[in-house]
Amino acid sequence: MKLNFKWLMPIAVLAVVASACGNPGQPVNPTTGTGQTETQPPADAKQKQTIKVFSTDDQLIELKSRDTEIEFSDEKEKIEAALKALQQNGGENEISLWEHAVFNSVTVKDGDVTVDLSLPEEARLGAPGEVLALEAIRNTVFQFDEVKSLDLLLDGQAVESLMGHEELEHPFKK
Repeated sequence: MKLNFKWLMPIAVLAVVASACGNPGQPVNPTTGTGQTETQPPADAKQKQTIKVFSTDDQLIELKSRDTEIEFSDEKEKIEAALKALQQNGGENEISLWEHAVFNSVTVKDGDVTVDLSLPEEARLGAPGEVLALEAIRNTVFQFDEVKSLDLLLDGQAVESLMGHEELEHPFKK
């Protein structure tokens, strides 16, 4: 028995229309085949956010902020990306106070951020530079609503001062 193809197309169209009747106004999700749309990005998807990072002028007189975009997939990566951005020099006459610092590790737990870092000799600044560096890192990290405190460790140790001039709080509170 031969199938008449002129009837096959209208039947297929009716089947598609009938299957969409239960979901008025909702597009069909190609992944699930239903009218449900996903609102959550995949777990491994990177989020983007524009943040402010802080640097100083070439005379170490004041902090300047600039906008930069970071990518991350969780809170820890967000802080790591912000710290990496903090290490980049800005535009003309904008110098990163953290360019030569080495961020060894970052931990984030319940809004408490701990950053373990190392400071090679070229990363050490005088008293005005240390004041600005601490202000720059606090401003950068505390711009995130979820961050409540910041603890800076030097080579794994809670030291009194990073560079010998300014006393550190353990931790800095927002």
